[in-house]
Amino acid sequence: MKRAFARSGAGLCGAALLCCLLSACDKSSTDGAKSSGTPSASASSPWPAAGAAKGFNLLVVTFDTVRADALSCYGEKRVKTPAVDALAAQGVRFQRALAPTPITLPSHSTLFTGLTPLSHGVRNNGTFELGEQHVTLAEVLGANGYDTAAVVAAFVLDARYGVHQGFASYDDDVHVDGRAAAEGHFRERNATQVTDRALAWLARHDAERPDAPFFLWTHYFDAHVPYQAPAEHVIAGLNTDPNAPFDAATLRGRYLSEIAYADAQLARLLDGLGAERRRKTLIVFTADHGEGLGEHGEYTHSRLIYDSTMRVPLIFASPELFARPALVDDRVAGLVDVVPTVLGLLGIAAPAGIDGKVLFDGAADPERAIYGESMVTLYNHGWAPLHSLSRLGDKVIQAPKPEYYDVARDVAEIQNLVGKDAGKSAPLFARLSQQLSAAPAPAESALEAEIAKGLAALGYSRSNAPAQNAGSIDPKDAIVTWAILSNAQTFSAQGQHERALADVKRVLQLNPADPFAWETEYVIHQRRGALPEAEAALRKVVELNPTSEVLVRLAWLEYQQQKFEACERTAQLAEQMEPEHGDVPLIRGEIAFRHGRFDEALRQFERALAIDPGRVAEKARMGIEAAQKALRGGK
Repeated sequence: MKRAFARSGAGLCGAALLCCLLSACDKSSTDGAKSSGTPSASASSPWPAAGAAKGFNLLVVTFDTVRADALSCYGEKRVKTPAVDALAAQGVRFQRALAPTPITLPSHSTLFTGLTPLSHGVRNNGTFELGEQHVTLAEVLGANGYDTAAVVAAFVLDARYGVHQGFASYDDDVHVDGRAAAEGHFRERNATQVTDRALAWLARHDAERPDAPFFLWTHYFDAHVPYQAPAEHVIAGLNTDPNAPFDAATLRGRYLSEIAYADAQLARLLDGLGAERRRKTLIVFTADHGEGLGEHGEYTHSRLIYDSTMRVPLIFASPELFARPALVDDRVAGLVDVVPTVLGLLGIAAPAGIDGKVLFDGAADPERAIYGESMVTLYNHGWAPLHSLSRLGDKVIQAPKPEYYDVARDVAEIQNLVGKDAGKSAPLFARLSQQLSAAPAPAESALEAEIAKGLAALGYSRSNAPAQNAGSIDPKDAIVTWAILSNAQTFSAQGQHERALADVKRVLQLNPADPFAWETEYVIHQRRGALPEAEAALRKVVELNPTSEVLVRLAWLEYQQQKFEACERTAQLAEQMEPEHGDVPLIRGEIAFRHGRFDEALRQFERALAIDPGRVAEKARMGIEAAQKALRGGK
């Protein structure tokens, strides 16, 4: 391994300064218009020169799942985000900044490499990892004397997925509250815990390397579903009854309440920097993607690539570097541009071959286009993948039914102009096709030979999986089926299993190759105690989309039915796919315990806890306690 890291165990200066800085952002106009209090910037503006931030600290803050228009400095009126607004009042805010994907791991991989997903190869959460051949921002800064650290809030950014590369301290311990993740959701920790850990690391940095500049990344996951903001941050009058009838205004209100909470914790972090250190710290604030909130039929994210989930905030802040707050609305920007822009300001050479551009260099290029995609549609549902190119004022989406939008006039992307645009979209579609044809195939598209052999031994063949229309279904037509399946899980959780199964059957009639539909059927059967039916549904998921996660679920089902030999074979294959999946030793420990081999059980439970606390900490600790008790003779 060329990259070593350690998982850690554990400015702005108060309300008065915040109030002073907010005046410029409070005058911001609604989304899409220039601010009367924040001058529009252009290439002639007094951008800081290359190297102007030489020796500065760097703080990168990502608010997971936060669309640009959910912040008050980008036009949101229902809540205030004073900490983010204060950053905008001390720097440069980009009006049109875009994520490369609507999912967490691939977007953060782009953020920290300056590469598009076509280049870095991370195309989905959980089944890809950032390869060691790619150079990260943390690696570059570490090689230039920086003390590097990250505090992340969700298991999806666990070190196993590669974004940890270059961080001397990578705090991905999301077990600080001792609770398991809610069913169907990522394990996460809240904004208070993230800020606590970040401040603790800053204190250690001050004690151990006070003369070194630092690079700290803090990741806040609160705006991701489920929306459960602390009571003091919930919008006044908002209906918080989880059984209340659904409406879009309530959904957005719960979402905005989470953002208000994260903003308050960001203020605490910024305050902890102190005024003196804040003057020598470059802060980059952004998000990995947005949230659909019902637009285009998408209520969360990952399955469509409209601006509701692709347009993100992007702010570079420093009172020492920027003479006045500015709104940049003459160029399109992307997360892909953060690495070269930051390194340019710090006076450090960027890695060769990156895809991003320095945002403060040269005149705006009206032909500049940002690449975007969703492969979740293909991997998770068997629908067609989505690809896009977005310029400042227009955008194409490659899909079975192609789309072209004049986003300067049609912000909500309602009017598809394909065939009505007098050929304007054709050159952009051609550029997109060229990029796609030049890119290597996604790594997940071909299973390793040994794993494929193991699947075949269990009776699975990936070549048998796709239905005739797999990969050709247009996601915008199929998005309603995702909502049906989500509702089916809710009905099942309420005990309405037959109603839920009927909804799943409706979806499977339309697309029998939808792994998510079969997974939903498995969940329903599991809840109703119908284990053979649950196993049959899960075997369909393995056939369609064999991952380590689905294989360990199958192994657990086999364990529950006392099919111990089959369980071990399935767990072994899962281990081949992911050697440090903690459920594998956990399963082996349970089998050993059941057969009275308590020493072996204890070793397996301890291994599970050591290699994969992010998934199995609670169960592993319970197993360790039970094995130790058994070895003591039950005392």
